[in-house]
Amino acid sequence: MMRAVIGTVVVLAGLAVLEESVDASTGLAGSCKAAQAYALMPAGEPLVVRATPTPEGAVVGMIVPREMARDLSSATVTMIGSQGGWAHIVVGGPDYTAIDKVTRQTGWIPADALSVDTHLDTPVKIYDRPGLLGHGIGKVQDMQFRVLGCKGEFLQVINADKGNVWLDRWCSRQDGCRG
Repeated sequence: MMRAVIGTVVVLAGLAVLEESVDASTGLAGSCKAAQAYALMPAGEPLVVRATPTPEGAVVGMIVPREMARDLSSATVTMIGSQGGWAHIVVGGPDYTAIDKVTRQTGWIPADALSVDTHLDTPVKIYDRPGLLGHGIGKVQDMQFRVLGCKGEFLQVINADKGNVWLDRWCSRQDGCRG
């Protein structure tokens, strides 16, 4: 009897942890398969990269796009994790400028500064949550989403039409990825 009670408590505790970990944008630090997205910035305004995922975190660098458009510029960013609405990114590359004189491999930016598109050759399935517990809730094509976070091979994204959903494939270029 005692073994059954302990087993039930363990299962319920596991479900509670799983339920809390579903929202990548507000959960504890999570990791994901390296995912590319593009950062949209008003022309001439750099995107601040911080040492920690907080607005008070030390500024370690800036992302400044090489090509400035009239209104918006974009730069491709590789995200490796997320925490509390922040994207953990790989720093370096032609659009990144370090300012703290410390050699770093990663930094943090607000996740919603990143966007992805579903401008692909075939429709993209959207999910209500990531992984094995997620259910397909529809398909989209030719839509832009803001990034909220990531978990495993999924991106948590949002837009006005579909709300908060998860994608397992996307385009990381502002001009689309059609072949």
